[in-house]
Amino acid sequence: MNLSKLMIGAIAVCGVSQALAAGPVRLTGASASSINVARAAKVLCENAGGTYTLFKIGAATNALGNIFTGRCDVDFEGTTENELRVNVSGGSEFAVINATAGGAVPTDFINALTASCTPIAAAGTGSLSFMGANSMRNCAAANEKTTSEGGYLDVEGPVFNPAYNAGDFVGSGFSQVFGVAVNQRLYNALQTHQKTIGLVPSDCAIGDATAKCQPTISKADIASLINSNTAGSGPKSLGGGMLIPGNTTKISYCMRPQTSGTQQAAQLYFLNYEATGSLGGKASIVPEGATVGTRYSSIVNSGSSNVRACLNDTAPATTTDFRFGVLSAENNPLGGSDTYRFVKINEVAASEGVAGASQTATAIAGRYDFVYETAAYCPEGTCAPIIEAIDGALPAGSSTPGLFLTGVESRYGRGGNSASPFIRR
Repeated sequence: MNLSKLMIGAIAVCGVSQALAAGPVRLTGASASSINVARAAKVLCENAGGTYTLFKIGAATNALGNIFTGRCDVDFEGTTENELRVNVSGGSEFAVINATAGGAVPTDFINALTASCTPIAAAGTGSLSFMGANSMRNCAAANEKTTSEGGYLDVEGPVFNPAYNAGDFVGSGFSQVFGVAVNQRLYNALQTHQKTIGLVPSDCAIGDATAKCQPTISKADIASLINSNTAGSGPKSLGGGMLIPGNTTKISYCMRPQTSGTQQAAQLYFLNYEATGSLGGKASIVPEGATVGTRYSSIVNSGSSNVRACLNDTAPATTTDFRFGVLSAENNPLGGSDTYRFVKINEVAASEGVAGASQTATAIAGRYDFVYETAAYCPEGTCAPIIEAIDGALPAGSSTPGLFLTGVESRYGRGGNSASPFIRR
């Protein structure tokens, strides 16, 4: 499968060969696949006998950030390119919006040749543990503004806009797991209630995040909480009573904008957005900023980091409502300062509930199906050679948490079509 046919147009070659290079490749779109892309570029560089350097904004050894550049001192294996510039701050649809052949809206990138950057002496940690000492650079800021060649989307382009040409989007080779996360206040309340009805084992301590002890929310209840029904007598008027009988706490949905692949995935999965044929069946999403009395609200968040902040009871500390949202399973609150937690859907956990977990085990086994295959935007279906090179560059088991290699690490998938069921193939 062509892993990232969208992902690249050409990577600038350095040194004497630079004049022959097709130019630096610039990618925009979804952030979830960024670690995989940066890591695959490193593999392709080293396979060609080169040295790989990662340029990013910030000195953190465990965070890639939304704007970064991977540069090799020789051409990436199988290409005549050596520099990949990425900005994924906009979200999935910006793979099209920022592309020269799409919306042609310029955005920011790091030009490794001219950026003001300082070496990071330490080796990478956490998600960047594949980077060695002195192999990263902390850049003061992005220093180039231009359009991209395309990028990754969490789901195919026509899901965002039916006017997009389906032929411009190809399979990327990555499958992404999504989950429902809640703030600590709701998590503890759900555990307390569900221990009394047998859905959470009686020996689980309140706050225990392991899969055994995670509380569950039904797919039907999430659908009822995010659909467009804001009638004053409807389900949302129950507030926390939707999930815990008799509870009157306000419940808030930390949602994403329509340009977000995570938001589109949620609408596909919970609201049947793919059902647009003669029989229909699609349920519309709740408007941004909607309220139902004092019991419900929807809060739009521009990025995943904003959703995490919305769900963390420490940000803002004055939050007294129950909160929930959808996040890619690349996010893991354990081992850090985040206080939100993932819950099960229909009694199946996506998250192992421990720091450093893959967050993919149940999806790979076909027991959890809130999973979609990442697509790449390649205008007219034509991608640069490095896209083909990235496909297959990563060995099984090396993906960033929350993602796995479609058809390599699991027999389950959607066959490159988000409207298709998640089945054994």
